[in-house]
Amino acid sequence: MDWLRTHEFMAIWLAGIALILIFVWDRLDSRKQHRETLAQLSISQKQVEASQNNAAAAKTSAEYVIHAERAWVMAELGWSEKSVLHVVQSASKSEAEGTVERVTANVKLICKNEGRSPAWVDNVYGHLEILPPGSMLGSPNRSDGRNFGPIGPLGVGKEQSRSLDLTCLGCIKRGELLSAYMVIEYHDIYGFKRETFLGYKIDPSSGGIDRQDDSPERNRNT
Repeated sequence: MDWLRTHEFMAIWLAGIALILIFVWDRLDSRKQHRETLAQLSISQKQVEASQNNAAAAKTSAEYVIHAERAWVMAELGWSEKSVLHVVQSASKSEAEGTVERVTANVKLICKNEGRSPAWVDNVYGHLEILPPGSMLGSPNRSDGRNFGPIGPLGVGKEQSRSLDLTCLGCIKRGELLSAYMVIEYHDIYGFKRETFLGYKIDPSSGGIDRQDDSPERNRNT
């Protein structure tokens, strides 16, 4: 006890040093743990990034396979062999509507699968309109035309054809042409909905039927 009273100041000083050392050790240990935590977080982040890169690579590879192996339904229009007349003008009369004039183009739609997997044609839409000289072409809604229904399956390299009667109201005047617009809806083995669009110009006077190559928005594939 006498020693403590005599050396009380030294004891307090030693206790203070001990507390400081404990504090310093605690801080050093905390920094070490902090560095270890940061290192673990860095490793986890790299693992997440690697997983994301692998997932992106797998998605890109799958998309490439789907695109390379998909079905491609190409189509063209020609004249139907089932009708002697290619373009027919007709008129009907009723008390309710009076005289109604119509124009009918008897065409044949040919669909061929140029892809590397089967395709199923779900719907074929057809629209016909009279095209006055100098008029601008648009892309009508498929609902404006007639739905000719499905064609069915198309194997790889196979084709099917169907005769269609495209009709519109009106009477063709000298110098006027007809414009035919077709939309073909189909799906492939991957379940994707795809479409083929056709635009054709019909000259009733010469019997010509030609693709509207100057209107790419009317002739495209998805």
